[in-house]
Formats: sequence, C-alpha cells, structure tokens
Amino acid sequence: MMRKRIGFIVNPVAGAGRGQARWTGLRDQFRQDGVPEKLLFTARPGDAVRLAHDLNRECDVVVAVGGDGTLFEVASGLLLSGATNTLLGVIPLGTGNDTARLCGINDAEQARLALRGERTKALDVIRIQCQGRGMSVTRHALLYGGVGIVGEVVKRTTPRVKRIFGQRLAYPVGALRAIWSCTAPRMRVTCDGQTWENRFLLVCASNGELSGGGIRLSPGARMDDGLLNVNVCETVGRWAAVGLLWRVCRGRHVTHRKVRYLTARTLMVEPDLPLDVEADGEFVGHTPVHFEAVPRTLRVLIP
Repeated sequence: MMRKRIGFIVNPVAGAGRGQARWTGLRDQFRQDGVPEKLLFTARPGDAVRLAHDLNRECDVVVAVGGDGTLFEVASGLLLSGATNTLLGVIPLGTGNDTARLCGINDAEQARLALRGERTKALDVIRIQCQGRGMSVTRHALLYGGVGIVGEVVKRTTPRVKRIFGQRLAYPVGALRAIWSCTAPRMRVTCDGQTWENRFLLVCASNGELSGGGIRLSPGARMDDGLLNVNVCETVGRWAAVGLLWRVCRGRHVTHRKVRYLTARTLMVEPDLPLDVEADGEFVGHTPVHFEAVPRTLRVLIP
C-alpha cells in the first residue's frame, strides 16, 4: 500500500450502540493488512467533524467507522479543513449505511477491499449553510439535507426502535411515529430562482437516491451529476401522509399531486419561525438554510 497513514474515526454508539463491539471484531483484520493507523473515537455529536479536520494534516486517508451520520461529520470535517488530496474511507457499521451502499460498499469485507486498493470515486456534496447558536454553520452532506418532517423522523427513530426493527424497518417506523406529531409550518421555498410559499410537510435536497436504510426518497438521483434532487411536499392529512410514506419508501411519490420533484443547483428555505435543519441523520442547526450542490469535490475509496 502506497499511502503513508490511515486515520480511523470510530463512532462507538453507531448501529444502535453496537459500533464498539463490531469495530473490535474488525480491527485485527485491518492490522493484518499492514495498515499504519491512527485510531480515534467520538464521544458526542460533532466530534467527528473536529477529528477529521485535524487528521487531514497527517493522514492520506480518513476512514469513517459508523453510519451515515458519522460519514456526514467526517466528510464535513475534511472539506471544512480545505482538504483536496485526502481520501475518505468508509466502514459501514450504522443502521442505514446508505452512503456506503451507493458507493458499492455493502459490508465490512468490501470496505476492507476498498482500503487495500487505490480505486476512488469523486462525489458531489451538498453544502449546507444555516444558523446555530447565534452564528453561521456550514456542513457538507452526502445524502440529503432537509426541513420539516425529516427532523421529526430522526427524533422518533430512537436507538430502541433501531434495535427492535433493524436496518430496513427502523426509519419507516420512525416516520410513522413522526406523522402523528409533526406539523406543516408555512415556508418560503426558492429553488433556482423559482419561489413557492405554502405550508409544507417536507422540503428536502438530495444527493443520492436512498436514505433511512433504503427508502427511495429521491429516485434517479446521482451522486456525481452536479445537481440536487429536490422534494417539496405540501401539507396533507395524517392518513394521507401514511399513504404518501408508503409511496416514498418505494420511490413512487414523485407523481403525487402534493409533491414537486425536480432537479436544481440551489435551494433556500425560509420558514415563518425557525425550524431544525437535518442532514444525513444529524441535526445541523436551524433555518433559514441554503443548500447548494458542489460537484465532485470529495474522493471516496471504493472496492
């Protein structure tokens, strides 16, 4: 292996708290490959952003060991550091693992093959600019960023739900729970200069087709086309929302009369009242928020 050093950022609570045990079982396998490593663990949300930012100075590859949220933070840390040559590695130990799947990494063995090789894929990212704690916040998502019911889904998909229902059902169950508590606030939504004002259940910008462990939120989306795939869903009744959720899981919602589905380069969301901004399963800050597609800015090791 030509690379000098690999840094592993491990989320020990990924996969409903099973990340530490899963990593312990894998670490010896990577050591057998003669990988010169630096190993760091996260302790709280946001740690992986800081750790990845710092590792960029001394590592050729920074590996996110966890789920989509861990990968989101590591990617953000690398890009905020100004990294141009550092590669991103992925070991999928989370609940959803959609980013890894879209990169052809379905399990730990494929992740190992990717780290042993030199093959890379250049991915677009979604630059997210919003507000948090009285200051401007910038993050970079790989799957999606959104406002509305997506944040409530994350809150309702608790570690207990993940343990009971597993990878395929955890987020749909969380979505069902969210439907009964979520409201549709009034928002001003501007997409490549076109503006709508209404009560919206969901406004979301996607980079990849999948989210939430295989939910086809943005059918046809590609991670290397330089575009956002945008869902703008007007308010619907609760029972209608259950039917819409069934369609979303299968990618059949894009023709629904209450849904606008389009591609764009930028998306701005300005609600009447501040709302949480959520991306790749993590809370980023609050509105107003600007989403922008940044083409092929991050290189990921793939099998």
